[in-house]
Amino acid sequence: MSNRISADPLLAVFARVGFRKASMDDLAKATGVSRQALYNRFGSKPELAEWAMKSLIEGSLDAALRSLDNPGATLVARLFAALDAWVGQHMAMLRASPYGIEVAVMVAPEPGETVRAAERKLVAAMASAIRISGPGAAVSRAGSMAQALCWTAKGLVHAAPDHASFRRELELIVGALLAR
Repeated sequence: MSNRISADPLLAVFARVGFRKASMDDLAKATGVSRQALYNRFGSKPELAEWAMKSLIEGSLDAALRSLDNPGATLVARLFAALDAWVGQHMAMLRASPYGIEVAVMVAPEPGETVRAAERKLVAAMASAIRISGPGAAVSRAGSMAQALCWTAKGLVHAAPDHASFRRELELIVGALLAR
């Protein structure tokens, strides 16, 4: 069943009303399945929330990796698109309500390792792309550059006033770093 349930409407409910106030009825309505079906598949609201967060992380990583694997785009465009897919696209959800940060922190009991593992895969793929397509000076620093870009993108999520500003700033930073 989890193949037919999308994490997005679940996370939207959590963002709108908070984890504690989100009822299984609210979550069932958002997904278009019965409350009992959710309990049968996931067992509890925390388990459902953990699945939704892991699905979000996996989906973001998949989109980021697809962005890196676009031979028709420049390296700057591929790195920029990957970082936007990884973190930038989530700015609206995080800022849409006072519960946005709660979604990121409380929805999954231990999202940290899931996020860290996915981020390690992304950084490794970005470093590989830099080694293959980057300017000569970047090749020896590919791993450090990839990690710095990932940290920069996460920082911009909090510093930029909106997604458009995030995208503008990130594109400038990626371009400047690779121009060296």
